[in-house]
Amino acid sequence: MATPTARDQGRRQRTDGAATRARVLDAAVASILDKGYYRTSSNEIARRAGVTWGTLQHQFGSRELLLLEVVNERWRDLQHEMATAEVEGTTLEARLSSVLAVLATHYGEPEQLAGLQILLDLSRDPDVSTTTKRAIAEHGVRLTQAWQPLFEQALGPAAKDVILVRYAFVTLRGYLIGNLIASNITQTGDDAELRELLVRGVAAAIRERAEARGLELR
Repeated sequence: MATPTARDQGRRQRTDGAATRARVLDAAVASILDKGYYRTSSNEIARRAGVTWGTLQHQFGSRELLLLEVVNERWRDLQHEMATAEVEGTTLEARLSSVLAVLATHYGEPEQLAGLQILLDLSRDPDVSTTTKRAIAEHGVRLTQAWQPLFEQALGPAAKDVILVRYAFVTLRGYLIGNLIASNITQTGDDAELRELLVRGVAAAIRERAEARGLELR
């Protein structure tokens, strides 16, 4: 049987470390969704992840930085989703439905609720470091860059209108987050008809503004 080389051992350590890191981040999200943000302590996260507090310190340094990494991980996932998504449909309504489906992979999942709680606390807590607050603010600035290409596919040249694109994005995102919150409080049932009305309304507003400003839609 061959003896593992130092290179093999290093690769295994990096792989094991990445797996532990992912497990800790998943445990943090699960705890927030289950117990709430303020009851999600470092010890609780460590317990759920099956690691020691020392491991959390080694991987992240502090609870604040651990929670910031949860946000960073979701940000990387969002960037990937937006960069690789393809908007389909021969009508504006169909393309907006496609955009809504893409946004739902991020803003319609339960993990979004945990992310929102982290963002709200890290951006408002006076005890949070300036570096962390700056990182959170940077996410907000770069968010536009992440989803802009998605709407360029859906709208074509009209996507040059910043207000028009922002309107479409915040409306679709707002629906998804609102529906997500409602579904965690009560039974919401099938919302297919609601989504159809939403898309039709957004499409009508886009057409009206595009026509008024002489903008060409895809």
